[in-house]
Amino acid sequence: MRTFIASLFHRNRPGRLRPIGLPRALHPHLQPGLWEAFFAALGVPVVLSEPTTRATLERAELISETEHCLPVKLLDAHLEELGGRVDRVFVPRILSLHRGFISCPKLAALPDAVRAQFRGRFEVVTADVDENRRPLEQTLAELGRTLGFAPAESTAAARQALAAAASPAAPIADSDRRRYLLIGHPYNLADAYLADPIVRKLEELGVAVERLPAGPPRGAPATLRWDTSAHMLEALCALDPARCAGVIQLTSFNCGCDSMAGPYYRETLKAAGIPFMALTLDAHSALAGLDTRLEAFVESIAGRA
Repeated sequence: MRTFIASLFHRNRPGRLRPIGLPRALHPHLQPGLWEAFFAALGVPVVLSEPTTRATLERAELISETEHCLPVKLLDAHLEELGGRVDRVFVPRILSLHRGFISCPKLAALPDAVRAQFRGRFEVVTADVDENRRPLEQTLAELGRTLGFAPAESTAAARQALAAAASPAAPIADSDRRRYLLIGHPYNLADAYLADPIVRKLEELGVAVERLPAGPPRGAPATLRWDTSAHMLEALCALDPARCAGVIQLTSFNCGCDSMAGPYYRETLKAAGIPFMALTLDAHSALAGLDTRLEAFVESIAGRA
């Protein structure tokens, strides 16, 4: 009965104002607040999936393609949860988030992969995000027109969304206390289920820890042009060994970008004399194993002091 009433509600609303589902996985973490603000400015209700839990990971492992990395598997699980609540979801095709850089190749195939995975269970609304071809404001305005809004409405919503999402990233704190830095792609660091246990464990061990703030790369070496990877490398190049006790990378199994960029991180930190550890997550990761590795890492560094 609840599903029937919801379907009547959707059919009786103007097409452009039907609710749209937004998963709490992958692309919203890359551009935090942007898509919620854009649809809100147009008057389109946004339905968010529930935050990631252990059940989400278990469901992701059951329904998603085996070769997908963990963030894409989680996306599938979040979208499945939305499928019973809305009849359309938003999944952009992300080619480049910052001019001069490219994004992970898997992000370019997301709308196609989602359509293949869910086979018509809901409409997939999409847009090509490619800063190397056109500014994001134009992309947003075109998406608004595609959804049936007038050009003036679409442009105004695009500008409102960009203003809402433009708050500057908080810099890494400048403190006399040596700290540990947690790095990773935004969709790993911003997912509380994935990253918060690591932060809590480090705090339990009595060390200061910070997550790398999201931000655009500004001038990374030409050998590394993936946007979030370049941002991480730039941050590592700027670290002061006197202030940074160690770096922990939160990565996911089967991440192609990290498999290529990881050696750059390791060599950069080795040259600076800063210890480095990569923690690889998948749907089967056990917190006890992560705790043991974190304890050993912190204790080995304390033993060097």
